[in-house]
Amino acid sequence: MIQRTAERSAPRTPLLSIKDLHIEFDTPDGTVKAVNGINIDLFKGEVLGIVGESGSGKSQSWMATLGLLAENASTSGAVLFDDHNLLNLPTRDLNPIRGNRIAMVFQDPMTSLNPYLTVETQMIEALRIHQKDMSKPAARQRCIQMLDRVAIPDADRRLKQFPHELSGGMRQRVMIALALLNDPEILIADEPTTALDVTIQAEILDILLDLQRERGMAVVFITHDLGVVAEICSRVCVMYAGQLAEVGPVEDVFTDARHPYTLSLLKATPRAAQDTTEQSNEALYAIPGAPPNMRMPPQGCPFEPRCACANSECSQENPKLEPLDDAPERLKACFRQQSSAELTEALNHGR
Repeated sequence: MIQRTAERSAPRTPLLSIKDLHIEFDTPDGTVKAVNGINIDLFKGEVLGIVGESGSGKSQSWMATLGLLAENASTSGAVLFDDHNLLNLPTRDLNPIRGNRIAMVFQDPMTSLNPYLTVETQMIEALRIHQKDMSKPAARQRCIQMLDRVAIPDADRRLKQFPHELSGGMRQRVMIALALLNDPEILIADEPTTALDVTIQAEILDILLDLQRERGMAVVFITHDLGVVAEICSRVCVMYAGQLAEVGPVEDVFTDARHPYTLSLLKATPRAAQDTTEQSNEALYAIPGAPPNMRMPPQGCPFEPRCACANSECSQENPKLEPLDDAPERLKACFRQQSSAELTEALNHGR
């Protein structure tokens, strides 16, 4: 059984802070407002889950921290790390951080690994670009140690292979080894197990969390899988239409959701419903409608057209993300003050 790695009493000094982050993309059809003023603190040693439907802005928010957005993107706000705003750093100053102090693992290793280079060439390059004084033999030994650490058998032979010669699970292990070569303080894992079968997925998660505990690094886990978040994360940020809907300790949020969207996600997710609610024998909930067109975001709450709990206020004003009255460590962006049970009743009966 996978164990959570961070306690609720996480240090209160953020390792990284996202402040009022806005991300827009210029397209031929208009400007897409992908992320709309989010604020997130990441603490040392925690595993933070980022969840939401496709297009909610969860991946773009964290790609912005490393300057990995497309050329048609524009940003405002701040990403504060080690007294620097990463959004404003020129490439020459961001490069010593990217892949070194902050690393990222992507969903599909075949689009991240160079198909024309061996695993050894790619790993040694990733290591020596930040540790220029390291000899090639020493770098190769370090690569073998990391492949061993992520449970790749016969690491010396695997180093000589090309990505297409490895299985999907093996390629993802290589990506994790690559990301951790330089002992980063933060690992951003963007859907790292989505394309893998359940058995391999569990093995990859175990490896990630073992390394997280061993190194004390912070992990940002971006995923659609609420069941995985329930197992491995200490806190969760629920995103919808480029905004934060709810933030708090995973167990509290998943067993006592206070935002209609969070509850809708839980009721629509088989694994999360079975793991975290008492209504595991109920039919899955289908969230009505679709996310808004972010070229023309609504004036009020972006979830209002799909929300069974909405009233006239919700269509006129966008609620701020604020602490709950009875749990200040939790945040939600909703005008309604209903309990989770009352929200469930509203969802079951519609507006």
